[in-house]
Amino acid sequence: MQEGAFVVIQSGHWNYYGIVTDINLGATDPRFADEQTEVRFPAHIAKALHGQTLYANLEVLPNLMLEVGPDEGTPEYKDWQGKIDAGLKDAPRILPVKNVPPHHAVVSLANEGDIAEIFGDPNKESNFVIGYTREQNHPVCIDLDKFVQRSSGVFGATGTGKSFLTRLVLAGLMKHNQAAVLVLDMHNEYGFDDVASDTKKAVKGLKTLFKGGVRCVGLGAGSTIRGNQVDFNLEISTGDISTSDIETLSRELNLRETTPTILNALYGTFKDKWFAAFRSMSRDTVMIEDERGKTKEKPAEERGEVGAGERCECDGGGSAS
Repeated sequence: MQEGAFVVIQSGHWNYYGIVTDINLGATDPRFADEQTEVRFPAHIAKALHGQTLYANLEVLPNLMLEVGPDEGTPEYKDWQGKIDAGLKDAPRILPVKNVPPHHAVVSLANEGDIAEIFGDPNKESNFVIGYTREQNHPVCIDLDKFVQRSSGVFGATGTGKSFLTRLVLAGLMKHNQAAVLVLDMHNEYGFDDVASDTKKAVKGLKTLFKGGVRCVGLGAGSTIRGNQVDFNLEISTGDISTSDIETLSRELNLRETTPTILNALYGTFKDKWFAAFRSMSRDTVMIEDERGKTKEKPAEERGEVGAGERCECDGGGSAS
C-alpha cells in the first residue's frame, strides 16, 4: 500500500471512493514497538506477537460516493432495480461525498472496474488515457468532451510533473480534434523535442507528434527555439504599444502612482511615437512646458550640459570638453 493509492470503502448500499493521504505505524502498547521481539523470541512467537500488537494506520480521504444497491440476486435488489427502471428512483450516479463511512467498513484497493467507474472507460472514444495507477497499473482517463466545456487547471509542487501532464492533455485534445489550442509557452517546453529534467530521457514535442497541425511562433525577429526554426516570428511595433498597456503592468513593473500622469504627458507630446521617444531618453532627461503649454525636452545647454566637441571656461582656468 502506498500513499496516494485509490481505495474503495464498502458501506451497505454505498461505495465510497477515496485516496490514502498518510501512513503511520502503531502499536497496542509502546513497549511492543520499542522491544526487538524478533531477537528475544523464536521466529514463530515473534511473528505471532507482531500480528497481535503491531499495525499500520492508513488515513483515507473520501472524495466521491456511489449508490450500488443491495446484493445482486436478492429480492431487495430486484425491488431497488425495479424502481429505477420504472422511473420512480433516479439511476445511481457519482456524487461528491456528503458523509463518512461507519466504523469497521471494509476498505480495499480500487480495481480496474472501480477506476473506470470514476475516471471513465478507456475504450470509449472520447476518453483519453493520461496515466496509470501506481499500485496496479490501471488506466486513468479524462473525458475530452466534458474537459473542453469548463475551465481546468493543473496544480502541484515543483517537480511533480505538471508540464508533462499538460503536454499529455494538449496531445489528447489535438489527437481527438476537440479544440483549437493557443499555448503561451514561456519556457519552450511543449513545441519541440526536449529532455526530461529528472529522467534525462528524450520527450517528443507537439510539433513532432502532429507536424503540420502545430505552428510554433518565436518572439522577435530571427528567434529560434533550441536551434529549431519556428514557423513565423512575432514582432510588435513600438507604435502599437499604448499607454494603457503600460498601466496594466504597473504592479509587475513596480511603477509609482504618478505613472498615469507621466504617460499622458509623454503621449501628449510624442503621440504614437511616445514609446520610442521614451526609450531614447536618458536618466538625465528633463521635460518642461513651453510658452504655449506644450511639453518638450529641456535643451542640454539649459541643464548645464555641454555637447561633444564644445568647450567651456571653468573657474580656475580649467577646461572641459
